[in-house]
Amino acid sequence: MSYELRVKSYEFADAKKRSRSFVSRSKLITLNSLLITIFFSLFSLQSSAQFRDSLIVLYTDGVRLATEERYPEALEKLEAALALDPDHAPSLYEAANLLAELDRGEEALAYSTRAVSLDPSNSWYAGQKARFTVGLGRYEEALPLFEEMIAGSREFSPDDYRILSILYYRQGRTDEAVATLDSAAVRMGPTSEIVSMKRSLLIEADRIDEAAAITERYIAGAPFDEENRLALAEIYAYQRRDSLRAAMLNEVIDINPDNADALTSLADLYMSQGRTSMYLSVLKQYFTLPSVPLERKIGRLEMLTLNTSFYRSHYFEVGELALILISAYPGNPEVTELYADHAVRGGNAEGALSTLKNRLRKPDAPLNLFLKTIEIEAWLGRPDSVALWSDRALERFPDEIRIHLLRSSALQYMDRPREARKTLKKALRAATTDSLRSEVWGAIGTLWHEEGNDRKTFSAYENALRYNKNNALVLNNYAYFLAIADEQLDRALGMAKRAIRLQENFATYLDTYAWVLYKTGDYPEARRVMQQALPLDREQNPELLMHYGDILWALGERFMASSYWRKARDAGWEPASEIEERLARTE
Repeated sequence: MSYELRVKSYEFADAKKRSRSFVSRSKLITLNSLLITIFFSLFSLQSSAQFRDSLIVLYTDGVRLATEERYPEALEKLEAALALDPDHAPSLYEAANLLAELDRGEEALAYSTRAVSLDPSNSWYAGQKARFTVGLGRYEEALPLFEEMIAGSREFSPDDYRILSILYYRQGRTDEAVATLDSAAVRMGPTSEIVSMKRSLLIEADRIDEAAAITERYIAGAPFDEENRLALAEIYAYQRRDSLRAAMLNEVIDINPDNADALTSLADLYMSQGRTSMYLSVLKQYFTLPSVPLERKIGRLEMLTLNTSFYRSHYFEVGELALILISAYPGNPEVTELYADHAVRGGNAEGALSTLKNRLRKPDAPLNLFLKTIEIEAWLGRPDSVALWSDRALERFPDEIRIHLLRSSALQYMDRPREARKTLKKALRAATTDSLRSEVWGAIGTLWHEEGNDRKTFSAYENALRYNKNNALVLNNYAYFLAIADEQLDRALGMAKRAIRLQENFATYLDTYAWVLYKTGDYPEARRVMQQALPLDREQNPELLMHYGDILWALGERFMASSYWRKARDAGWEPASEIEERLARTE
């Protein structure tokens, strides 16, 4: 019994011992599991934090690179961010902006649409999508996007209202377009931009009176606004309310005397009303403005000089404008040339030369001023000066064909044909195109004609036509000299006809054609052509008058022939003895 008890006691004790051992192991296992769980939880949290940190770094780097306008690199960072989290709406939004900058509009819209789907309440995302849709020309799709955005947004963007207004207008819904702008004005106040756009819509819809009314109301509360006053002046112009237009333009000039648009509009108004003195007075004010580009001033001045009757009647007033320019831009070649032209037209060639030569002293003097100087000297009949300034010009522009040609003409006039030929040979070597070679050979031919060498004249003209068969000057001269020599008249007739087709209504060429017809015996046709030529000859060229007299004589019209011979004599035909001989036949 005791044994059993001892055994049982042992078994119990052992069981208890085993139980304690089991409990200890069980507790150890549970503790280990807890530690492992905690470890993995901490690792997971750390990994998640690292993941978020990587995403934020990539996103931030992308935005920073975008602000530096390094768009491809910025996009690469944002794409990497989206690879970590495709649903990161801020990265989608910024990437869409970059894609738009890179002209990848369809992709930009896709990213933007994704951002909106992830965060529909975000007004920035909605606005981006709407604008990208408009940018791709999908106006029908864009309209409801803008309607929804503006209806649900508390952030008021004038641009969004203006775009919605335009979308309505594109659909012919003008009233809704205007109402949208009115709504914008209520929310943000009647800003200049809103008034300007509303006015434009009303004008497009031909609702001019409404456009004028809203602009007048706005101006009443904006005493220093120039833009809308200018716009109202243009509306008054459309309504033909010239007095109101003038008053409004003068208001703008009172606010800002340097407003170039107001000055030009007022000048044009005065010109249309025939108030020339007021027109020129306003133009003077306009010409003094440093803010106006020189090209515009030059354009205005050239326009005045092209109107011959106006220019003649207001020569001195136009001269004041030219003087303003030459004083403000003394070194400008174009202004110098304009001023010189004006002086020449007024008979002050010496004044023009003085201005030109003063500018030519500068090392950067351009070619056109040398040419202008040489041409004026030639016009004054001063071949020595032509040669002098040609030489100076050739020091700067040794290959300029026009200078060589002018120099050769001066040398020819000075009876220095050998030097003239040398100059033309240099020109021929400098010629870089067939057209220029033809021109130089033509000059060589004319030089040989002056020396009385028809064979070399005709040979040079053949060379000229080989390079350019449409050289009208050579065709004319060749035909005329052949007619004088009574050689190859059929060919001369063809060349003269070609010349008048190439350059129509030119008196000299018509005279050549008539003279070749006369030489071939076709007197009626020669008279018809001369009747075309004479009205075109404003200089009363004695050669044309002489030729017409000869043609009329051949037709048996003795009285009219003698009348034109006398006109030729009075116009300066030389030698006068040829005319006296002809007149003697009529007695």
